[in-house]
Amino acid sequence: MRWTGLEARVNDDPTFRRFAAAASYRTLIRCGDDEWLITVSSGRLDTVTSGPFVMPQCDFALSGAPQVWSRLIHRPAAPRDQDLFAFFRRREIALVGDTRRFYAHLLSLKLLLKHLGTGEA
Repeated sequence: MRWTGLEARVNDDPTFRRFAAAASYRTLIRCGDDEWLITVSSGRLDTVTSGPFVMPQCDFALSGAPQVWSRLIHRPAAPRDQDLFAFFRRREIALVGDTRRFYAHLLSLKLLLKHLGTGEA
């Protein structure tokens, strides 16, 4: 996953700015043993902090194995790997925390995750 320069890529994306205009949330991404805390505030990606964390303060967290995350962010996506919910259904990625906030900011989160991939977002 390409974490370097993520703030610039996301904040320069007009689609993200449009659909995340009122978004404010903190999410924890767990990729195997690695963790990142992502803060979106007022429609901008503020910070990406690398863990490990003892007790991270976040609204919701997504956890999965490294090979699962690489399949999710790969572009073009393989059949049956085209959406986050496919991974939820197969129990390859777990969602914990405030699900109401997750669903409220789902589109902005999906747009953010696209920028972690290797292809054009």
